[in-house]
Amino acid sequence: MDKTDVIIIGAGPAGASAAIKLAQGGKKVVLIDRGMPIGSKNLSGGVLWGNDLHEIIPNWQLEAPVERTIVNKKIGFLSVEDATVLDLHFDSWDKENYSGVSVLRAKFDEWLANEAQKAGAAVLSGIMIDSLIIKDGKVVGVKQNDEELFADTVIIAEGSNARLLLDHGLMKDPSKHRFERKEMLIGVKEVLTLTRDVMEERFLLDENTGLAGEFILGNVPDGVKAGGFFYTNKDTLSIGVVIHLDSLNSEVRSYEVIEYFKQHPLIAKYIKNAVSVEYGAKTVPEMGYDNFPPLYGDGYMVIGDAAGFVFSNGLVIQGMNYAIKSGILAADTIIEGGDLKNYEKKLNNSYVLKDFKKFKKVKKLTKNKRLFELYPTGINNALKDILTERGEPKQSLIKKALKAMKQSGIGLFSLIKDGLSARHI
Repeated sequence: MDKTDVIIIGAGPAGASAAIKLAQGGKKVVLIDRGMPIGSKNLSGGVLWGNDLHEIIPNWQLEAPVERTIVNKKIGFLSVEDATVLDLHFDSWDKENYSGVSVLRAKFDEWLANEAQKAGAAVLSGIMIDSLIIKDGKVVGVKQNDEELFADTVIIAEGSNARLLLDHGLMKDPSKHRFERKEMLIGVKEVLTLTRDVMEERFLLDENTGLAGEFILGNVPDGVKAGGFFYTNKDTLSIGVVIHLDSLNSEVRSYEVIEYFKQHPLIAKYIKNAVSVEYGAKTVPEMGYDNFPPLYGDGYMVIGDAAGFVFSNGLVIQGMNYAIKSGILAADTIIEGGDLKNYEKKLNNSYVLKDFKKFKKVKKLTKNKRLFELYPTGINNALKDILTERGEPKQSLIKKALKAMKQSGIGLFSLIKDGLSARHI
């Protein structure tokens, strides 16, 4: 075979979802991934919501290698010693269809690629595509060493390190729209083992329920802007940090940031006696609505992380759901006739680009250095001051909170300005 209907480069959630939908629609599909086995090179993970996946695999949660259903969510601000944490419990999530579940991507991606194969796609693992084949300005296939494979359409789903797009000049402006420090995050993640009994006792979980936490880190020095996260798996804990790349400097390395997070008194209690079994890092695109690469061109489409479909508001990072949806929409475009400009129309009509458009100014908040350097300390100090009994006459709560904020370096005008910026989340 030297010609097929569609070639998909990358078998993450975006690429595999596209392959499943295309195969279900009767298209000949070749799904290619560099991992051997598929998923082995993926260090990410997180909480997956399954509404989109249900479209192509009904009742997928009964078959997929999911870890735990998330019913407890912690959102907090960490200063050097203190923490203010909003602790949310939604037991009803465990009764809902397609609720959020924690997944380990090495397991999940391999399963999803197997589902693509069951649907009829040809799945090739352990292959690094060297280049695209372009003739008369149109992408017509891929090349690996001296071997060539042609297709009517090539879908690029190679993740945040969109090497092929850059190599072939398929970005609007490579110097401004990819790998510029201000447009990228770096994630550092570790997987720690805890026995199932300890996990459930320590986090107050039932047999299949889980917890996810996201935190603004105010305990990292030298102006580094970072958030921390953890989520519970069956018998492991995934823990990590996401760092604004342009805030890193020679004084603090990325691997040190995760240690600041792990050593915080609150987090240290959660991970006591846990043993590290996996460690890694990856880039995370933070392109934003105005900086996406072209989402389609002559003979190709771009989906998932390669398109920059990752959203962060400082506390929550979403990527897997956008990846799956974009893959399905790309497949629909081909099945319906192959006019690739309809792919972007479908994205604009979906929640994917509607989300990015609605929150396109979110960086006014998430890039604000006060969010990381001052607010965690200010919030913790204000609440501690309000709740501490010192045998003195009571003051107005607002007056006391403003005083504590000011002592932490946050003046009234900054509070007003940042409050206005918060509307962008």
